Amino acid sequence: MNRKAMQHLARSLGLQYSVLAQATREEEKAARTAGLPQGYQGDFMPYLDAAGKPRCAAKTRSGAPCKAQGLGHGHRCKMHGGLSTGPATEEGRQAAKEALERWRATRKT
Repeated sequence: MNRKAMQHLARSLGLQYSVLAQATREEEKAARTAGLPQGYQGDFMPYLDAAGKPRCAAKTRSGAPCKAQGLGHGHRCKMHGGLSTGPATEEGRQAAKEALERWRATRKT
């Protein structure tokens, strides 16, 4: 429902717009999180497992939430946008260093 329609509805019910809008947001949030693991607060927040540790909770291909440990931005795992572990081998570290130098050279011009 758009803002004008919501304001009209609030006026006809004799309520303040902010009260009606807050109630609507809470209902939408409850509907969005219904059936999800406990602690899940939205698309970017983690859910807590039975031990209280944050988990990724990104939707996997099977449709179930990812059970990997959540880290980085939004508590996602490294496969769903969290922190990267970086290059593991010496060749990988050297390639990353060269790529960074090439990128820096393009930024100077």
